[in-house]
Amino acid sequence: MNNVYLAYKAYDIHELLCHAIADAAGLYARAGVSVKLLDATFTPDDALPENTFHAACGAALASFLTGQQRKVVFVACDRPMFWLYGRPGIESVADLGQGRVATFPDVAPPSKFLQKYLLEAGVAPGLLPCRDDTSRLGLLSSCSVDGALISSNYLPHEVEARGAQQLAFLGESLRLPSTGLAVASELHQDKPQLVASMVSVYQEAMKLVFDDDQTILRSVLSDAFGKHSDGLDRAVHVIRHCYNPFGYSYDSVLQDAVDGFAAGMGLASRSSQDLYEFKYIKSYN
Repeated sequence: MNNVYLAYKAYDIHELLCHAIADAAGLYARAGVSVKLLDATFTPDDALPENTFHAACGAALASFLTGQQRKVVFVACDRPMFWLYGRPGIESVADLGQGRVATFPDVAPPSKFLQKYLLEAGVAPGLLPCRDDTSRLGLLSSCSVDGALISSNYLPHEVEARGAQQLAFLGESLRLPSTGLAVASELHQDKPQLVASMVSVYQEAMKLVFDDDQTILRSVLSDAFGKHSDGLDRAVHVIRHCYNPFGYSYDSVLQDAVDGFAAGMGLASRSSQDLYEFKYIKSYN
């Protein structure tokens, strides 16, 4: 049995749906892999244990652009699951112009996503970094801010039930491999069979995301992510719109993602081929 750590930045559907399905369906056990989750929000990469995989591929891209050696080997989601909402009375992104928007901490990739989106929209509200979705939603629901960027911890129907107005889905205009499986180049080079096993497990999990039989998917959404039964139809619809059934993205999407992210960070771009490697995906090529 191979012991593996899966590092994440946010315990939500966006990052961990494939993992939760793999665990619930026994896919890890069949592949001879034992996986433990690891919150890596405040842990430097060089302090992570051996055999660590990463669910946050946007963070892997940021590390790659700063010169660290990374490989993204599976893309679970390339329509980043971040929505911009307004409080009651805010009907459009333009209405945020003189207001305040609760956003992610400055070091988190979603904060850069929002800045890029607002710049392209020609709007410059004040940005208030907040620790998590719960805090951002609380500020929005209490009308303490005019807008908030919220990830998949709260899906659109759950946020709108609190009176908020969805203003934009960032994944519609921003195509970027945001979650999946990423590894340090050393692991990619030294343990190809382990990487291949994890990719295979994720491919099987992705099939269950899109399978006609939604039993496991719905069970995981309820048990692992606390989604209520009356909202599961809407949850499945949103997930299938954002998730990538193939496990990889096309070259044009990948290079545009690297170029755009580099520009947002004020760094030189690099070739996407140095970061994204999909040779372990059975349907690739």
